[in-house]
Amino acid sequence: MTHPTLQRPSRHETVPELQDLLNRIGALLDLDGDFGQATERAVLEAQRLAGLPVTGVADQQTWDWLTAQPLPSPDLSTADVTFVVKEEVSSRDYYDKTAAFPHFPGEESGVTIGIGYDLRFQGPDNFTADWGNELRVEDLEKLRPCLGRRGSAAAVAKLRSIKVSFPIAWRVFTRSTLPRYVAQTRSAYPQFAELPDGCRGVLVSLVYNRGTGMDGDARREMQAIGAHLAGRDFSRVAGEIEAMKRLWPGSRGLRERRDREAELWRKGLREAGHL
Repeated sequence: MTHPTLQRPSRHETVPELQDLLNRIGALLDLDGDFGQATERAVLEAQRLAGLPVTGVADQQTWDWLTAQPLPSPDLSTADVTFVVKEEVSSRDYYDKTAAFPHFPGEESGVTIGIGYDLRFQGPDNFTADWGNELRVEDLEKLRPCLGRRGSAAAVAKLRSIKVSFPIAWRVFTRSTLPRYVAQTRSAYPQFAELPDGCRGVLVSLVYNRGTGMDGDARREMQAIGAHLAGRDFSRVAGEIEAMKRLWPGSRGLRERRDREAELWRKGLREAGHL
């Protein structure tokens, strides 16, 4: 298929299609139709990965290579995968400047690497399987003591020599951690496959951030979501997501994340004709 040659500052009608294809390789772009700096950067990265001339111009070769790339998940739309990743690392700029290094998000988190990979909630077997072929041996050994432990600023201060490039983080996320969390989401919420795009991404985002536990007062909304899904009362789920904000009165970031998840849930239902 022939595509137009695009470059900055194009606003051609096919720019959103290009941006969606770039998101298959982790560009984390908004599909806003603006071929600006972020889209140009993503094209440059795609051309480097493809072994093409690195021009920043989306020519036919670039389109062809992007079109041939696999979807990042067989279970979620590319937009949903992008949503989950952006909730974890915000943007490519933020990742490269901050999240590429071991960091401590606060609250109950552990030392975190890559795309929201919280070492507190990972065991040695998963850690080795996920990262053993991606990080240097010395870096793996520095990170192992963080497994199963709550993080701290002091802990990450000792790990600043470690940097996880985004292509490595994306590879581990799409190959290992995302499929694992999708499986956990399916197990916790058996109606997962019945849900439209957007809604599936929201559930995975919740499980990625909060796990699948259902016991105790702190988990009552997670349990209620299961009841609403079982009763096919999908429209009530967004309210439960918003109600979770009671748990983090001092964390603006988590409260805003729940708001974005609730908004996407309603959008997913609306676009699928359920609202």
